[in-house]
Amino acid sequence: MRNHVMLFCLLILALALSVHATFTFAQQQPATVGLQSASPDVSVPNAQPPKEGLTTGEAFWLKLKQGGSVMIFLGLASVAGVACIIERLVNLRRAKMVPEGLADKADELWQAGKWQQLEAMTEKGNSMLARIISVILDHRHRSASAVSTLAGEMASRDLRREQQRAYPMAVVATVSPLLGLLGTVVGMIGAFDKVAAAGSLGDASMLGGDISKALITTATGLSIAVPALVFYHYFKTRISAYSLLLEEEVSELINLWFAPKPEEVANAD
Repeated sequence: MRNHVMLFCLLILALALSVHATFTFAQQQPATVGLQSASPDVSVPNAQPPKEGLTTGEAFWLKLKQGGSVMIFLGLASVAGVACIIERLVNLRRAKMVPEGLADKADELWQAGKWQQLEAMTEKGNSMLARIISVILDHRHRSASAVSTLAGEMASRDLRREQQRAYPMAVVATVSPLLGLLGTVVGMIGAFDKVAAAGSLGDASMLGGDISKALITTATGLSIAVPALVFYHYFKTRISAYSLLLEEEVSELINLWFAPKPEEVANAD
């Protein structure tokens, strides 16, 4: 678990550096007023001469810089997605939902009539099952159907809350490709504007910067959206599994605690 947290912290740091580099790049870009002349040596905005000796990381950051201002919003979306993933990995665990062995300990204390110890255990245990047991304990003098209804309503609210906490990943998975498409459209508009301004004297190399910008933003948007969508469905599946386990544990406890005892059934007959 610690390895996952460290990995995602490093990802956040890398994305923060990417956003800072993008801001710096945007501030250093000179304002372009059009094509200077029709000479063979045409200056190309946003086109950078190839640099030799670049490391893989430096080349990667240069590619990100070519994406333009849209990369800032993509970086923010990726940071939000990574933060949500970290939060879910930390909080959406069995120890937070249905701790192993908690139901057995609660049953032992219940059968022994140790209500204060059971209440102290549920207050100490910060889990969904512990909160439901606390509700059952507070309403132990009511009927089994009433307690079952209260426990089911509380479990339903808590599970919906857990699903809502994973929803930002779905937003990131939806917005990131749209931001990438926006960068694509902006890059293609810039490319066609240059073609229109140059006329018959245009050079195909003039379009390289804008087309590269269009492709980089699209690739970045998809690279953010795919992991976010995968993690979103992974956590949804995890919540469904925990909800089934919680239902089994609570139903078993209610049956043990509120079902008529054999001697009570015999006396009733």
